[in-house]
Amino acid sequence: MLKFVWLCFFSFSLGATTFKVQPIEQQIKESDGIFQGNFLRSKGVELENGSIATQMIFKMTKESGLQSELFGMDEIIVHFPGGRVKDRTVKVDGVPEFIPGEKVVLFIRNVSNRYWGMNMGFGTFKVVNYGKQTILVNSVFPHHPQVGQVAIEYFEKAVKDIKGSNLKVVHSEFYPTNPDQAQLRAPASIVEEGQNRSVASKSEESENDGSKPINMLWLIVLLGFSGGVFRLSRIKSAK
Repeated sequence: MLKFVWLCFFSFSLGATTFKVQPIEQQIKESDGIFQGNFLRSKGVELENGSIATQMIFKMTKESGLQSELFGMDEIIVHFPGGRVKDRTVKVDGVPEFIPGEKVVLFIRNVSNRYWGMNMGFGTFKVVNYGKQTILVNSVFPHHPQVGQVAIEYFEKAVKDIKGSNLKVVHSEFYPTNPDQAQLRAPASIVEEGQNRSVASKSEESENDGSKPINMLWLIVLLGFSGGVFRLSRIKSAK
């Protein structure tokens, strides 16, 4: 297998980033965590040392090394250098960009109790459906013949072989475990509203059931009255 050397350096003042390719197997090996999920939103923050970073928040669907089940988390915050806070803006080339809802795979490192995107944009893959096949497209080298596009089946097998276990499905209360599912599960408020409508329907049905004996009673009374009038008419006619 071809081997590649990776180099990534950046300057906060100049915002310069240079990448050289490395195989996805090496990124899997070096990462502290890997996840597949959907981008939600981002915001700039100022860290304790005064530097600017961007927090990107993702809804996870699968993960490795993050112990999401133990900590009960289905969202993750990943930091990248640079960003904007009030009137301060720091531009760093190589930081990936996403649109809300976009499906991605990220390699991350744990640094000082924060998750950081590993290898900047090079450690980021967009999940793309191409015909019947799902592939990972690298954010920096999308057309590179060795690392630009990777079949998701190969990626998941490589994670299992290198990390020793499969990617785990992340269970979420309001989101489907299948990332390709078209509709999200209804929030609790909507479900409760639907349940209330169901209860109301049952109540209406009960009221309708209760009205049947009343209608039958009136029918009996009416028939009895009609019969009495008929008999009275016959008696008068006989006289």
